[in-house]
Amino acid sequence: MDKFTRARRLFPVTKRLIYFNHAAVSPLSTRAARAMRRQAEEQMHYGVEREDLWENRAERARRLAAKLLHARASEIAFVKNTTEGLNLFARGLDWRKGDNVVLPRVEFPANVYPWLSLESKGVGLKFVAEKKGRILVEDIEKAIDKRTRVVAVSFVEFSSGYRNNLEAIGSLCKRRGAHLVVDGIQGVGALRLDVRKCNISAMSAAGHKWLLSPQGTGVFYCSKDTMMELDHPMPGWMSVVGWTDYYEFKYDLFEDSRRYESAQRNLLGLCGLMEALKLVDELGIASIERRILETTDYLCELLAESGFEVFSPRGPGEKSGIVSFFLKGGNPDRVREMLGRKGIIISAREGRLRASPHFYNSFEEVERFVRALPA
Repeated sequence: MDKFTRARRLFPVTKRLIYFNHAAVSPLSTRAARAMRRQAEEQMHYGVEREDLWENRAERARRLAAKLLHARASEIAFVKNTTEGLNLFARGLDWRKGDNVVLPRVEFPANVYPWLSLESKGVGLKFVAEKKGRILVEDIEKAIDKRTRVVAVSFVEFSSGYRNNLEAIGSLCKRRGAHLVVDGIQGVGALRLDVRKCNISAMSAAGHKWLLSPQGTGVFYCSKDTMMELDHPMPGWMSVVGWTDYYEFKYDLFEDSRRYESAQRNLLGLCGLMEALKLVDELGIASIERRILETTDYLCELLAESGFEVFSPRGPGEKSGIVSFFLKGGNPDRVREMLGRKGIIISAREGRLRASPHFYNSFEEVERFVRALPA
């Protein structure tokens, strides 16, 4: 029995459903759920007396997240969701009237509104069109000008499943003097990412998708150099070095990621995040990526054999855990509902069906899914 077959036992959802919807909200493993129950029980019985233990678990989650991203632990902050992290950057940069942000036209709204809100400061948005499901690096380069301060892209585009070439975009940003800011939610936990190799200034990813973590948890990476360039738009009493000296009101922000954790953290959720990150670390992100791509390759093969048109780009370096495909002559929302009644959970996006299996899903589930689709 291989490690993924063993890991499958940790996901009770497999007893009831074929769950191919990790690009929306993932189910929890028994390990993550147990960790959260344990913390809740401890708080119920001991109040604040075991807070140091809970903090230690959260700090382990920070170290595991840093390892996953090839970052330093001091560059990782916990956030409630992807949007919070993106806003920390968008609101922290010293913008000037006439600056602009370059981003794909097909970004999820979480990676649009933080930048759109800057229009009141005279900051413009320059959208790059999608071409056959792809965001071409050369099109991003054409959009960049002397006033471009940020290129904001997703690790993986939520609708098409296209995996952006972050290494090439990061190199481009470095040459042109712009920051690369990444919405990482559709890739972190499923695909390898080296934030340094990709020259990423900041990246935010909620945990409730591919990280298999509870909702309301997430990680925000900000490089050390970038952090010193940003103002903090939402400081709190725990953002400063002397936060335990309650009446010593000295605005001396931490010089690491602790500045962004302004007050009490969601320790219950972070216990679940820690256990989910432990599982990813044990299985190995390279192995997880290989397993997910093998599963989605098989899915695309069966879809093509059954006469469906796969929209997601599937070339080397382009594919991800998301498979978007057309259902000719059918209504995607109705098909999604029909499949749901059969215990098969997927999404419908932009007039297409979207399936997103994870490492614990089996080839047999892929076969059952394709057989259940209307001819």
